[in-house]
Amino acid sequence: MTATGVEQAKPGFIAFQARDDLVDYGDNALLLFLAQMRLGIDDIDAFAANALTDHSNDKKCDLVAVVNDGTKVIVAQGYLAKTAKSAAPANKASDANTAVSWLLAGGLETVPEVLRGAAEEVRAALTAGTVTEFEIWYCHNLPESQNVGQELAQAAVTADAVIRREFPSADVDVTAIEFGLSALEVEYSRTQAPILVSDTFEFTVPGGFELTAEGWSAFSTAINAETLREIWAAHTTQLMSPNIRDYLGMVRSAGNINFGIKETAKSEPENFAIFNNGITILVNDFEYDADARTLSVSGVGIVNGGQTTGAIGELSSEESTRLGEARVMARFVKCTDPSVLQDIVRFNNTQNKVEATDFRSKDPIQERLRAEFDKVPDAEYRGGRRGGASDAIVRRRWLLPDSSVAQSLAAFHGRPNLAYNETRTIWDLDAIYASVFREGVTARHIVLTFSLLRAVDRAKQSIMAIAEDLRTEAQKRHAEFFRARGSNLLLVAAIGACIETVLGRAITDRAQLMFKKNMSPSDATDAWQPVVDTLLSFSKQLAPATDQGLKSQDRVSKAIEDFGAMVEATRAANSAPFDAFASGVLPGPPKAKVAAG
Repeated sequence: MTATGVEQAKPGFIAFQARDDLVDYGDNALLLFLAQMRLGIDDIDAFAANALTDHSNDKKCDLVAVVNDGTKVIVAQGYLAKTAKSAAPANKASDANTAVSWLLAGGLETVPEVLRGAAEEVRAALTAGTVTEFEIWYCHNLPESQNVGQELAQAAVTADAVIRREFPSADVDVTAIEFGLSALEVEYSRTQAPILVSDTFEFTVPGGFELTAEGWSAFSTAINAETLREIWAAHTTQLMSPNIRDYLGMVRSAGNINFGIKETAKSEPENFAIFNNGITILVNDFEYDADARTLSVSGVGIVNGGQTTGAIGELSSEESTRLGEARVMARFVKCTDPSVLQDIVRFNNTQNKVEATDFRSKDPIQERLRAEFDKVPDAEYRGGRRGGASDAIVRRRWLLPDSSVAQSLAAFHGRPNLAYNETRTIWDLDAIYASVFREGVTARHIVLTFSLLRAVDRAKQSIMAIAEDLRTEAQKRHAEFFRARGSNLLLVAAIGACIETVLGRAITDRAQLMFKKNMSPSDATDAWQPVVDTLLSFSKQLAPATDQGLKSQDRVSKAIEDFGAMVEATRAANSAPFDAFASGVLPGPPKAKVAAG
């Protein structure tokens, strides 16, 4: 993956060039690399399948995603220069005004089909009141520029105004960010080391106490808010290196936390320490002088309390006249154990919250599945165990991401809405978790369902890679279907529902289905592909279920029933791909139950 003449010597760009799995995404490759770093996505192919909208009539949106359990909307434009330039085209940044207008306003019937599914999803999330952050990205491989920054700032103003007008009950912070070479390197550095600011700082403190354990020590005290403001002035968002979220800025409303922080610092500085939760700072080292009441630290990374730090740092000279009276409760932590360090970042960061999968990693079913996957060729399954912060951007060639495994199981067994809209619920709620990860589910059954999802995603990529003016009428229908959000999981569910027709035999328990050979997920995907490509012909029967993001169970059920009827009616006329596939699949031997006693 190269960009001739464009600076590539920096570590982040070298890591990007090593991602040969992103090559097929062309000009969107760098944008997806950024998304994986910034959002911590474990399955970039699954994310791309639903988030990319890049098309000649995409109304200046290359990517639209609703993430973080529906709390954040990303609208992004990407640009990958082939030759060195002083700055990225500013007109592509101004295109963001067009993008947000089409996404957020006007009748859905006027929105181009390529963007309609994304618009429906974004508007539904804003209407539901779950969205708190709306981010506009312009990602490119050139230096950042003032012109681009100004255009993006105007796009943020436009988006804020449209949201206020169209969704008056929503309380959303809108930000626009240019991710050029420097910003991309900062994002990459965050995944490699939690402390970017290595300077030495000295704080005058009222006292404090130290706690220690094997591999770490922490000093708790209170620091002067004015000192914190001075540090922010010198280093700004570099201080946030362990925090996945930069300072969000301020919206002047009582419901906005940053506005509240500023108001407290200005009007009641003497009470700031008890009104505010305080901050947690990762340091390389600290030394406390009890006699001088000073704390000297080397290296500063705000792991929790970034919004507090940013709000104080952004106070103007006129607003900060009493800031010296304010104290901020602070905990300084140094850690020499890398595994503990990652947990400190994870558990302290409000965005790097404890994931539901973390609580299932010790579950007996996940323990068993991990052991079974040790015997599956070219496959790695973690079953809820998460590694370091850099895992999201280092390609793990054989990894089956937890989220995609759960989605494939839920969809194949008839719950595409759960798979697409409520993936986190699978891990959160005991009853749903138990229904998806059943006692009898095996690693080889997961290979079967996961590879089906991969084959569907591959089919989508193949269709979308064909230029629109070169597509056949059938390919145009398939492309229209795949543009709908969640369509890939709906197709998995439809194939799972008619699996008896596909295999040509009765199946007592679908959870026992597996390939006869102990296949790798890659080989299993190849085995599914002729079946998926054939069954895609009936995607028109599934289209009516996609207009509400799979949330209408009646429509989903009716669409799957119609799909199954078409497969049943036509299988005999084209039996070769089905018979070939069926010959390689086992229903799984029924388990004999022996009565106790």
